Amino acid sequence: MRLASILLPKIIAAARSNAKVYSTGSAGLFNKAQLQCPADWVTYAQDTIARCQLIVEETVTVPASASTIQSLDDISDHLCQVYDAAEFCRNAHSNTEWRQQALQAVMVTAKYIQKLNMHQGLYSAVVRSLQHHDRLQSHSSATASSQDSLNRPQGSVAEDQEYNAETVIVGRALQKDFEQRGVHLDSHGQQQALQMSEDLATMGMAITQNASDSSRMGAVQVLNGVWVEELSPSWRNHMNTQLSLLGSKSQFRMHGNGGTGHLMPPQLVPLDQSSVNGIVQSINDEGVRQQVWLASRQTPAENKQAIVDFCILRRDFAQLLGFQSHAHLQAGLASLAGTPNAVVSFLDQAHVASRDRAAEEYDVLRQRKERLMGSSSRPPQQWDRAYLMGAIKAHRTIDSSVSMYLSLHDCLRGLGAVLKQLTGILLEEVPMLPGESWAPGVQKMLAVHETDGELGVIYLDLFPRQGKFGQAAHFTLRCGRKLKNGEYQTPVIALACNFEQSHALLTHHNAATLVHEFGHALHSLLSRTQYQHLSGTRGAMDVIEVPSHFMENYVNDARTLPLFMPDSSKASTARKAEAMAKQVKQDRHMFGALDLETQANFATCHMRVAYMSPAST
Repeated sequence: MRLASILLPKIIAAARSNAKVYSTGSAGLFNKAQLQCPADWVTYAQDTIARCQLIVEETVTVPASASTIQSLDDISDHLCQVYDAAEFCRNAHSNTEWRQQALQAVMVTAKYIQKLNMHQGLYSAVVRSLQHHDRLQSHSSATASSQDSLNRPQGSVAEDQEYNAETVIVGRALQKDFEQRGVHLDSHGQQQALQMSEDLATMGMAITQNASDSSRMGAVQVLNGVWVEELSPSWRNHMNTQLSLLGSKSQFRMHGNGGTGHLMPPQLVPLDQSSVNGIVQSINDEGVRQQVWLASRQTPAENKQAIVDFCILRRDFAQLLGFQSHAHLQAGLASLAGTPNAVVSFLDQAHVASRDRAAEEYDVLRQRKERLMGSSSRPPQQWDRAYLMGAIKAHRTIDSSVSMYLSLHDCLRGLGAVLKQLTGILLEEVPMLPGESWAPGVQKMLAVHETDGELGVIYLDLFPRQGKFGQAAHFTLRCGRKLKNGEYQTPVIALACNFEQSHALLTHHNAATLVHEFGHALHSLLSRTQYQHLSGTRGAMDVIEVPSHFMENYVNDARTLPLFMPDSSKASTARKAEAMAKQVKQDRHMFGALDLETQANFATCHMRVAYMSPAST
């Protein structure tokens, strides 16, 4: 009998018995006893800040040692547990009041974090700790080959051993963070930086909230509504839902007439990103695609000036801190590139590498548009690309009978099989405790390793609803790290997707999305770091997508794809998997250069904005 079969029931029982359920009958949101009601968010933030302030006051007075780095990691962990969980709550909770109070907690915590970023005492403590390490290393090197090493004080040996490689890495990173966040400024400059940081946080949240709020995205009237027949039922259902959220009584309806229907104009088209994608991918009428695509670039109206103001303010903030531009600040903080010039050089190479093939692929689109719309038609425009690419791929579209095999249940089972064989991890669904969940349908998975026991918790929030973040994403609610008592704090992860809820079937793209997000979760589960500062996706932005893209291979390869289908051992399943994998491979390579060119253009545009100087405004 495998150890996991013995461990798992005991771990689940322990998790249940250790959970605190208050007199209200609730374990608290995310199994946090502090979160019994929406108003508790701000109290939780304030209590955590008070707790951290005590650690700060102690850290700045005690002698320099490796424990200084540990104390700063403690502060970071306590604050991140509030900030990260509140950030997810404001993006996912089904209740408006919970979302609003979580936003307040985010703002309160962010303000305190920015103060700590400019705390001279903490910065000095980190510097002293690293200097102490350097002295110990120097002394160790000087005495290693001498007879004096036999008489070296045992205390200095123990201290030297406390500074392991991870401690030094985190210490250097903390020092750099301080130096790039304003610790060197005078009191007036620090006040300016603090206010700018608060304003940037407020503006950034408002911009993202506007962009994800269906009621702010609006709609556009499109005439000649007969084109609605070209929309699939799932697209029509989605757009009807969005129109309802807008408070509109207009609906996409088919008016049957001997098998030929039409929609009476005018027709409102919602401008959320998914609805726009449905139009530009499905509708033959170029005028409709153009009208909807252009309208979507003008919404939400509140963001047009807000984005300009945001970019100017972040440039001013970077220059206050002593950087030439926001690009110089950001490259040094979160990128292996190190400098904006390295990023620009990489993008230039991407443009050169893709240019010739992208031109060939564009010519393929041009020829298809001429065949569909006549030789007098305009060259392919932005609103044409998705439709033309879809038309070219249509003859190789994965057969619907194969797509039916990708059910959500089977994908989760297949993912569990991959994780068990690849890493020895078992996934087990466990019941939510009272008050733990934030919406109906959320699942809780416990990850258990065959020999190492519990690795962490993964929440699955897979279906759309009003007020929820509209994309697929991985949220870390709690990082893993080693505690002072020797125990390990296991991570808590939430994976958010927005799959069609009307049925339990997934497209291959949906399945790849689910596995991709699980790759991020796996990164967190297996990242058994001493400090939360290095846990999981806390690493450099350049590499955090590597595990997730690696995991996508398991739904793209004919050898492993049957694990995600029912009857995985049957020969017929293997044949269908082989056909699907072949199709996926062809589609991934088709128009790959154009896709690369598009992403490189987006990144280049962003870099130009990030390089923004006073003269450019």
